[in-house]
Amino acid sequence: MTERSSLSILADLGTKLALPKIKESLKDITIGTKSDGFLNALANNLKARAGSWNAVATNIRQAIEALQIAEKALLEIAQLATRLEELGELYDNNSLLTTSDIASLDAETETITAAIDNIVSSTTYNGFSMLDTAEVTFEAGVSDAGDTQTLSTGSISSVASTTEATDADTTGAAVKNEVTLSLGEISGGITSLSARENIAYAYSAIMSVAASSMVETDLASETAILTKQMMLQKVSLSLIAQANLNENAKLNLLS
Repeated sequence: MTERSSLSILADLGTKLALPKIKESLKDITIGTKSDGFLNALANNLKARAGSWNAVATNIRQAIEALQIAEKALLEIAQLATRLEELGELYDNNSLLTTSDIASLDAETETITAAIDNIVSSTTYNGFSMLDTAEVTFEAGVSDAGDTQTLSTGSISSVASTTEATDADTTGAAVKNEVTLSLGEISGGITSLSARENIAYAYSAIMSVAASSMVETDLASETAILTKQMMLQKVSLSLIAQANLNENAKLNLLS
């Protein structure tokens, strides 16, 4: 094998090895993502799952907001129920009340019970009643698919039938008991959902970062690869030039 043919083979080999790598590295650096079909497919799958988990977290947040609305309404009802108890005690423990006094107590009792019923019927979230049913179902499960989570909100019985102060203390105590039970259910639901929300957001973030790391170009690494392949290409070109010089020198000697 002649010197020229040996150098030519080495040069061709170096060029064939270097050029594809140079093109690939330049492409990855230019567009910022790796040109690997398998990795891109896997990354897209992870991105889709990250989106599913993010949707789960959003649904859970809505469920928490709904429970917080119910919680605020229950605290308002508790204050009204306390006033009902006070009115009943005033009626029961004051023998000096006039007919006018009793009428005033009855009127306030009726106003308060109507207000409680109004709060119960008007406390809604996205069209769902929060206080006149024992439980509400939300899309709030912790999984890729979402799933449903049934939450207990408790319920407040109608008190519209109480219109006289003579029954106000009994009604007020019953309502406060219902409020206490409902607040306990809601507090537990919010705590559970907050934990689920954190899990869902964490999974979404982890999968999103994993997807990005698979396809985004490591500029430092790709630059090092590009530099290495360009040096190989430069050496290959030098070998070709050397082979040509040697061949020309031989021809000059023969001529």
